[in-house]
Amino acid sequence: MKKIIPAIDLLNGNVVRLYKGDFDKINNYSKRPVELLKNFFNQGIEQIHVINLNGAKSGEFENGPNYEVIRSLIEESKKWGSKIQLGGGIRTERTIRELLGLGLYKVIIGTIAIENQTLFRNLMKKYNNDIIVALDVLNGNLRIKGWLEDTNITLESQFKNLEEQGVSNFIITDVSRDGTLEGPNFEIYKNISNIKHPDTKVIASGGISNLNDINQVLHYADGVIIGKAFYSNKLSNKNLRDLTKKYDPTNLAKRIVPCLDIKDGRVVKGVQYLNLKDSGDPVELSRFYNSEGADELVFLDISATLEKRSILYQTLRKVAEEVYIPFTVGGGIRNLNDITNIINTGAEKVSINTAAVDNPKVITEGAQKFGSQSIVCAIDVKKKADTWEVYIKAGTESTGLDAIEWAKEVVERGAGELLVTSMDRDGTQLGYDFKLIQNLTNVISVPLIASGGAGNYEHFYEAIKAGAEAVLAASLFHTKTIKIKDLKSYLHKRDIKVRF
Repeated sequence: MKKIIPAIDLLNGNVVRLYKGDFDKINNYSKRPVELLKNFFNQGIEQIHVINLNGAKSGEFENGPNYEVIRSLIEESKKWGSKIQLGGGIRTERTIRELLGLGLYKVIIGTIAIENQTLFRNLMKKYNNDIIVALDVLNGNLRIKGWLEDTNITLESQFKNLEEQGVSNFIITDVSRDGTLEGPNFEIYKNISNIKHPDTKVIASGGISNLNDINQVLHYADGVIIGKAFYSNKLSNKNLRDLTKKYDPTNLAKRIVPCLDIKDGRVVKGVQYLNLKDSGDPVELSRFYNSEGADELVFLDISATLEKRSILYQTLRKVAEEVYIPFTVGGGIRNLNDITNIINTGAEKVSINTAAVDNPKVITEGAQKFGSQSIVCAIDVKKKADTWEVYIKAGTESTGLDAIEWAKEVVERGAGELLVTSMDRDGTQLGYDFKLIQNLTNVISVPLIASGGAGNYEHFYEAIKAGAEAVLAASLFHTKTIKIKDLKSYLHKRDIKVRF
């Protein structure tokens, strides 16, 4: 996965580009940086490179003319679940702490890494994962203070030195190419790729003029910053969309989904589908999750199928009146008429489990009437040797179906999403079945919601890395052991795209 990163360089509140870092050679492009940011996000871009040129030149960050603009950019990025990496005049720990507190994704440090080693080492101890080190090179030597001062330090020697200090994220810019549209200095990135640690990430910057430049430099770098090429119409919005799809195809925001298992009108939760305990009123919990930042809700009337009754429509209508986020409903669904009734209560999706096995054509009928995006196939599984077997009727009856083959079949029949629960892991807080998630996402073309076993922040992250587009949990959220906002912040810091 490679990153396409547009640049927004700010000077006196406006978007500009310098020629070779020269403050006397400026091109002005926009007086509306927030609108420009929105445009980039609309093209699927998830990471933006912002430079405070006033700060880079003066060494003063908070008192400069770009400060309020930068705050607005950070706030807007959080709405989109996207990221800003910011540099220029950041010279104190207080500034770094404040910016990260506002929700900034990464702080870019250049001058400090060379001029103040004591402060830099202290910052790396406290904020290692939040820092990108900028190495700006001109004629083989590094430049600092807005590229105005030569250090007489070579790029490769400083790169090795910083790697030894634990730096793993770099931006490398050839100042002589920046803003010129003459193409990047490929030799720099090729040489660095040959000496860097495999886990070190390098972003290339300077000189990009066309698609060929991008494709070529990404042979050696993990990301590329695009500036003047876009502003000069050498690259279009369509080019940005196509590049993002090519190099970062899984950049959709991942979803955090609380699950409300309902029995006798109350939310319950147990372990491995047994020993159910009361967890509260479904309407009140829905209202709570709506305010806490959940992306979706899943309601499962877990006894409807066993009791051969219709789902609790009155409860669903109350939920629809209280919440503004999408919700999915499952339990007791037998036919197209049941699907229609649930959608009419205000639900965006229905979750079909037992009926999908007993009457597979209901998947196709639902998809044809409401679209595949409204049909979720729930698959409850237990491990069986080296495979997984599908269970129905609230986990009480085995089917003999292989979970992998069944998943492929329901997608072919029209299911637009899978909700896959490991019954072995359910309620144990031992972690999702990551191998199951990986095996399924390798063979299906629709999103997968992982369910069963979440116990800590790392479990959610690992499930997403295994291929899940959404992660579901119940008791962890009901008991507030993990708060959704905290989980999103954690995932955001781990480079997972989420919506705030």
